[in-house]
Amino acid sequence: MWNGIELFMIEKTLATEGQQLTLSLGCQPKRDFDGFVVGDNAQLVKVLKCLPEVNERRFYYIWGESGCGKSHLLQAECQLSTLAQWRCIYLEAEQLLEFGPEVLDGMEHFDLVCVDDIDRLLGSELWEEGFFHFYNKLFDGNSSLVVSASSAPRSLDIELPDLQSRLCSGEVYQVAGLADDAKMEFMISDAHKRGFQLTPEVAEYIIQRSPRDIMSLQAVLDTLDALSLSEQRLITIPFVKKALSW
Repeated sequence: MWNGIELFMIEKTLATEGQQLTLSLGCQPKRDFDGFVVGDNAQLVKVLKCLPEVNERRFYYIWGESGCGKSHLLQAECQLSTLAQWRCIYLEAEQLLEFGPEVLDGMEHFDLVCVDDIDRLLGSELWEEGFFHFYNKLFDGNSSLVVSASSAPRSLDIELPDLQSRLCSGEVYQVAGLADDAKMEFMISDAHKRGFQLTPEVAEYIIQRSPRDIMSLQAVLDTLDALSLSEQRLITIPFVKKALSW
């Protein structure tokens, strides 16, 4: 069992070639539910927010296209559950792939494990078998699991049938994308939180020219925020055009 765990971060010692390696695993979530634009995802958000109040194990499988907000939701779930005194960890598949599946050993002692982009772990016999056993340990330990992927569980390319049945056993939710008008509302609201004004005309101009996923739009706002502060300029269409070379 883990001792001295900091928020979402663990240190685990692995034996490799006769030496001990201490590694940091887990990412510090930066997003919460207040920053998520709900749109048509009200039921999903409601379910996730209620998770810390549930006294029994839950498994949620969340899927959707890139940029739809899956990572945001998993990080928000970790933030909320930690406030409820749960022991949580948020893991990215890309980070896990730097190690073998044995890195999961012992994580069944967390109250909640969130794994982002789990489909990236699939297609490897070692990882599929390792995650299958990890899932069973979580179930036996009455812990909860939330995972995200780019497609529905029945559409995953999995070699291990037992793992596919496990991934299909949870509550499955597709994250619905936002309409353009909702994305504009998000940008205007986010700009206000940052301390600057974004008019509907400027927001529409950005929507028409930028990649339309939320992460890309947030990156645009990051750029505009920094430049407007350094140049002491209002954010107008000519300013956006010059700042982003459009």
